[in-house]
Amino acid sequence: MGYRSDVRIVTSKKGFKKLSNYVKNYLKDKNEDYNLLEHLDFKVENSYEKYFGWNGIKWYDGCEGYEEVTAIVEGLSKLAEEDYSYRFARIGESYDDYETYSYESEQEEEQDLEYPSFIREFDDEYTASFINQMDEKNNLNQVCEVSV
Repeated sequence: MGYRSDVRIVTSKKGFKKLSNYVKNYLKDKNEDYNLLEHLDFKVENSYEKYFGWNGIKWYDGCEGYEEVTAIVEGLSKLAEEDYSYRFARIGESYDDYETYSYESEQEEEQDLEYPSFIREFDDEYTASFINQMDEKNNLNQVCEVSV
């Protein structure tokens, strides 16, 4: 089954072309056929930027067998080296597992890319149900202690 994440990336259109070329070449050098950029779960674009990503993906950067992920992560580093702006956000299954990083170009026309927006919300009903269960459990234990 494995641990899954939701991933979103924003690049300029020029940056996406660079990223796409880098990923294709990287995968070709590794004799890998599966290119994540050809299997997006989500994509929105306008005249100057692309917002794209995946839901429920095994995002294991640097792990053997996940070259398609490593290709994208290294491709984003390459964008920064070549002064192309990008934004990256990943939300893992655990509430405290999320990461964001970005690069802001000094030269590129499309410097001010939108940041991926994500929200962690309180699930009050879930927490309250456990609190109530613990209260009921404690009441039963007190009754048993008194009875004995």
